[in-house]
Amino acid sequence: MQGTDRALKGTAATPELWGAAYMMLVFATLSRALHAWSRFNGTAFDWEQAVTVSINILICPALLWMAIAFRSLLKSELRKNLLSTRTYKICNFWIPQILILAYITMVL
Repeated sequence: MQGTDRALKGTAATPELWGAAYMMLVFATLSRALHAWSRFNGTAFDWEQAVTVSINILICPALLWMAIAFRSLLKSELRKNLLSTRTYKICNFWIPQILILAYITMVL
């Protein structure tokens, strides 16, 4: 079936895409942390600036948490036979691609 279905083309690379999404999370988080560090340049900052920096850094894993939650929802729907295997494979393939794009735009 996979040989004739164009929508499933490339879905075998899904684990590699998830790995790339995890690596992009680390890169985006480090990039934002280093940007905040260089902006303050070692000077003391107050609690408002600390909250701003921490929220700015915590946005990075929030995207991955939402993607993992959506993926687990899809898995539970697949186990209940409310979702086809084809649809699960396609969604599981596109979720990390969208995450990678989001992380690239966060870094830029």
